[in-house]
Amino acid sequence: VVVVDEGVVEASERDYRVAYVKWCKDSSPEVLTSINRMLRELDEKCLLEGLIIDAPLGQMLSDFFRTHGELLARIRKLQVSTDTMDSRLIADRCVLKMDQLETLFWRELVSSDYLQNKRPLFVIEAPKLHSAVVRFGDSDSDRGVTWHNGFMELAQTSSLKALKMHLHPRMWNRFFEQKLDAMEHLTISHKAQDLLTRDWDCMFSNMPNLKSIQMWEADDAMLEAIHRHCLQLRVLLLDNVDLTRGFLSVDRVFPRLEHLRLETAKIQSNRTLYLPILKHLEWFNIKNQNDHILNVAAPMLQTLRQSRNGDSDFNLTTKSPLEKLQLDVYASDIPGHFFQPFPTMRELSIRVSSARPDLDRMVQHFRNINELVLIAYNAPLQCDQMLNEMFKHCNNVTAITLCGFNPNLELSFPVFAQIFRNRNLKSLKMFGLTITGNSCPVQLPPELETFELRHVKVMDVAFGAYVFPPDQPHRVVCIKSDDCCSYSSKDCD
Repeated sequence: VVVVDEGVVEASERDYRVAYVKWCKDSSPEVLTSINRMLRELDEKCLLEGLIIDAPLGQMLSDFFRTHGELLARIRKLQVSTDTMDSRLIADRCVLKMDQLETLFWRELVSSDYLQNKRPLFVIEAPKLHSAVVRFGDSDSDRGVTWHNGFMELAQTSSLKALKMHLHPRMWNRFFEQKLDAMEHLTISHKAQDLLTRDWDCMFSNMPNLKSIQMWEADDAMLEAIHRHCLQLRVLLLDNVDLTRGFLSVDRVFPRLEHLRLETAKIQSNRTLYLPILKHLEWFNIKNQNDHILNVAAPMLQTLRQSRNGDSDFNLTTKSPLEKLQLDVYASDIPGHFFQPFPTMRELSIRVSSARPDLDRMVQHFRNINELVLIAYNAPLQCDQMLNEMFKHCNNVTAITLCGFNPNLELSFPVFAQIFRNRNLKSLKMFGLTITGNSCPVQLPPELETFELRHVKVMDVAFGAYVFPPDQPHRVVCIKSDDCCSYSSKDCD
C-alpha cells in the first residue's frame, strides 16, 4: 500500500468512479487507518459508484465495512476477493445495507478443508441488486474448489435477475425460501453428494420466471422440480447428469425450451422428449443404459452438436430444419437418424476419433451444405470416396477444411485436384494430409480467398511447382515444415 499526501485527489481526477482497496494478512492496523482516510477523501471529492476490495477474511474486513457504511449504501457496484487459511476464523458478524447496489461479485478462496463456520459473517441487504456472482475459486465449475459454508449471504434482493454461484448444502437456505419472482438466469455448481440435502421443489417453486438454468450435477428430482415450476424456461444447460431413476420414464414436454445441453450424463429411457420450439441441442457423452433409446422430437431444431461414444443414446423422430451439425464420433459409428435427407443443412462438421465411420453414405444426404469440416484424431481415414460423394451430390460447397492428427488423412492426387475444380470455392484449409499418386497441374479457383496448407505431405515432390497463387499472394498461407509441399515451389513462401 502506497500512502500519499492530502492532495491525492486533483481537480482532473474528480471523475474517478471506482476505488480499488487492498491489504494483506500481515498488514498492520495503521495501514487500514491510512486506507480509511484516503477512501473518505475520495468519497468526498468524487462520485464513487463502485468498490473493488482484495483483502483477507477477518476482523479488519468487518471493521472496514462498518467504517464505510454510508459509502456502501450509495455505491452501485461491489467486487470482493477474500481468502483465509485459518480453520478457526473469528470475526464479528456484519450486516451491509446497500440500498443502491446493482452488481455484486464475491469470491472466496479457502485453503483449509476443515473450515467450519455455522453462519455467514456478512449479510448483504440490497433491494435493487440485479446480478450477483459468488465463487469459491476462479472457475464457474467445481474444479479446484474447497467446498465450505459461504461467508456471505444475500438477504433482501427482490429485484435479483441473474445469480451465478458455488452452492454448499448449508448455504443460503433462507434466501431460496423467499419469493424470487424477478430471477431469470441461474447458474449453480455444487457437489454430487449434496443433491439430496436441498429441497429443490421448494427452491424452484420460488423462481417461476426462470428463463435460463445452468447447473453442474443434476438428478431426476432436480429435473422434476424444474419441469414442474419453471414454465418460462428457455435455456437449460446441465453437466454431470444422472437421469436413471424416473424423470425420463414418461414422455416429457418442455414447451418453451429453445436451447438444451446435456453433458457427461447417464440416462435411462425409451420414451419421448418433446421440445416443440427447441432450436439448439448439445448432447455430449451421454450413455443410455440398458440399450434403451430416447426419442427426441424437435421439429424446429436448427443447430445440433452431438458427441457419441458407443451405443446410440437418442433418436431424432421428427423432421427438423437443421442448418448446423457438429458430430463428434468416438470409437463408434454414425447415428442412424443422419442417414436421411437434410435439405436445410448449411454447415457440416465431423470430428472422428479412433473410429472409421461410414462417412461416404452420410454425406450424400446433405446436398445443400456450404461448409464441410472433417477432423480426425487417431483415425486412419482415406477420404477419396467421401469427397467423391460430396462432388457428386453437394454443389454449393464454398468452404472445405480437412484435418488429420496421428495419422494424417489420406487423399489421392486426382481427388485432391478435383477440389480445385469447384469454381465456388472461397476457403480451403488442409492440415495433416498425405496426398499420393501422380501429380498434375492445379489452378486455384478465381474466387478462392483463403488457402492454407499445414503439414501436408505430398508423395510426388513435383506437386509444388503446379500450385499457382492468385493475383493477391497475401491470400495464400503455407506453413513450411519438414514434410510440407512448399519446399519446391518458388511461388509459395
